[in-house]
Amino acid sequence: MSSPARPAPQPLVRTVRMRLHRLGPLTWPALRTLLTEDPAYAGARCAWSDLNGFHLEPSTALPTGPPLATHLWTWGAQAVLRSRLDADRALTCVLLPETNHAGEPVLVRIRPGLPWAADDQQVGRPDRPLPAPGIELLDLTGPSPATFVRETPAGPPHTATTAGSS
Repeated sequence: MSSPARPAPQPLVRTVRMRLHRLGPLTWPALRTLLTEDPAYAGARCAWSDLNGFHLEPSTALPTGPPLATHLWTWGAQAVLRSRLDADRALTCVLLPETNHAGEPVLVRIRPGLPWAADDQQVGRPDRPLPAPGIELLDLTGPSPATFVRETPAGPPHTATTAGSS
């Protein structure tokens, strides 16, 4: 008598097809409004690292002024945003599922984010414990690499198609 077959575990690093849509430069008020009032980002979560540490907050808790940070990463059910913060503007782009018609097709390598060592002095400690199972990094491959950040989704992998599959 044999035991039932178990599904293979998801690989730690995988490459998927997604779409990259450039939203362009936005002012901080415009970005904050997009993330707090646009229904497409309802329930979105954000992460940034500033002089007070690493922050993980719902988009509705974003500060009224831009944080003293270089990046703001935001994710929701279908979108993962990356905003490069430069004084009064945020260069913003969004990764969307491959089935979305906005943007251009891209390959994205998804890998686990590793927590900082307890004795790491290069970055402030998170303002609260990071969620389990943790953080994922989504790296654009190709000539213009960029990294997006999100909490590791619960359940099956993100709705993107794994590269090499149909």
